[in-house]
Amino acid sequence: MSEAIVIALITAGLPVIATVITTLQQNRTNARNAAKQSILQMIVEDQLAVLYHEMPTNYQSILHEYDIYHKNGGNSYLTNKVRDYEDWFNKIKAEGR
Repeated sequence: MSEAIVIALITAGLPVIATVITTLQQNRTNARNAAKQSILQMIVEDQLAVLYHEMPTNYQSILHEYDIYHKNGGNSYLTNKVRDYEDWFNKIKAEGR
């Protein structure tokens, strides 16, 4: 009888475990993609602001979103974009625009 209980638990438990793992992976992917889109949008917003002779305002938010992106498995594509943005931002700030 205990063998039947073990088989029933395994049969019921495996789909639950698979669902939990899939959900966690999907949440991680969703967080990474949301952070990526936010970063790219904020970079464009700051670049447009400078074109209109205003200071960029999204620096801290971009770095915060980048931490989320990186924590959730982000790749080097956006890392390079953020580094380029930081260089650009520091140049703009030094020029006092």
